[in-house]
Amino acid sequence: MAHSSAFFRVSRVCLLVLGASLVGVGQAEAKTKSGGALTEQDLRACMGLGGAEPAGQVAVCTRILNSGRVRHPHQSDYHAWRAGAYLALKQTKPALADLDKAIALQDKPSYRFQRALVHMARASLEAANKDLDAVVKATPDFAPAYFMRGAIAYRQAAYPLAVSSFDIAATKLPTYYQAIYARGLARMKTGETEAGTKDLETARGMSDHVERDMAALGLK
Repeated sequence: MAHSSAFFRVSRVCLLVLGASLVGVGQAEAKTKSGGALTEQDLRACMGLGGAEPAGQVAVCTRILNSGRVRHPHQSDYHAWRAGAYLALKQTKPALADLDKAIALQDKPSYRFQRALVHMARASLEAANKDLDAVVKATPDFAPAYFMRGAIAYRQAAYPLAVSSFDIAATKLPTYYQAIYARGLARMKTGETEAGTKDLETARGMSDHVERDMAALGLK
C-alpha cells in the first residue's frame, strides 16, 4: 500500500495544502551569489506553481542548483522543492537524498515534515515518527504533524495512540475533516462505536471524498 498511486497523490496534497504554512517559506531568501534575483518564473516552476508538472519541477530545480549561483545555505529550499516533485513522481530515493541535503543545510520543520512523508512512502515508519517528533517540538500547533503521527499509529494497530493523535490534530484545526474521520475510525477500533460513528458522519458532512482520501493513507 505504501507505494500506491493514491498514497503519492495524497502525500502531494499534504505538501502543497496541509503543509502550506511550512513548505516554501524560503522563497524571499533565494538570491543568487552575484546579487541578482532568480526570475519569478524560475521560482514558481521549481515550487510547482502555475501548473508546473513534477518532471518540469525537477528539471528547473536541477538547473538552478547546478548553476552554483544560489546563496548558501538557501540551496536547501531548492532541494526541498525538488524532493516534493520526486515524491509526486514516486521516486522516493532521490526525494530522500534531497531532503537529507536540505536538512544538513538548514534543519527546518518544513523539511522534516516532507521527509516524514517520504519515509512513510518507503514504509520506514520509525524514521517518519522521529521526524514528526521534531516537527511537533519546533511547531507545536502544526496539526498535520499530529495527523501523520496518528496515521502511523493506526497502521501499527496502536489505536489508542491513534485516537489521541487525531484528536490533537482536530482540536488544533477544527475544520480538519481528515483528522475527524480518522479519529472516528480509530475510535471504532477501540470500541467507542457511538463516538466513532459520530466522527465519521461529521467528516462525511464536511467532505464527500474524505473516505477515498483516507483509504489512500491506509485509514479504512
